[in-house]
Amino acid sequence: MAKQRTKEEVEIAVPIGLLWEKMLIVPVVGILDSRRTQILMEDMLESIQLHKAKVLILDVLGVAAVDSAVANHIIKITKATKLMGCECIISGISPAISETMVSLGIEIEGVETTSALSDALELAFSRVGYHIVKKEN
Repeated sequence: MAKQRTKEEVEIAVPIGLLWEKMLIVPVVGILDSRRTQILMEDMLESIQLHKAKVLILDVLGVAAVDSAVANHIIKITKATKLMGCECIISGISPAISETMVSLGIEIEGVETTSALSDALELAFSRVGYHIVKKEN
């Protein structure tokens, strides 16, 4: 039985889209706080199970800032997805977020990251057995 969401939880939810067979994308925009990242993780794990996803792209390009709590939640999300057999690729890492995570000493070993969504897409497709080739005119 699905849990009923409060109005606040609905407002801070993040859409999770089926990008391709076994591939999900999560575009995060706005402020990420501990509550929102917890809801995000719950929704992502349910979607991974529902779609039998092998790759999930977490696009954080629209995130303004990251503090230590949020950075740690993002790392926890990647670990939780991995436990479900799904690789999490974090895309849209801005210079500010990168600098913050390094200065906070956040350990990202084993976490796949890209600055551009296009790189994350190419990587995700390769992980599920596809190769992107530019069509010749």
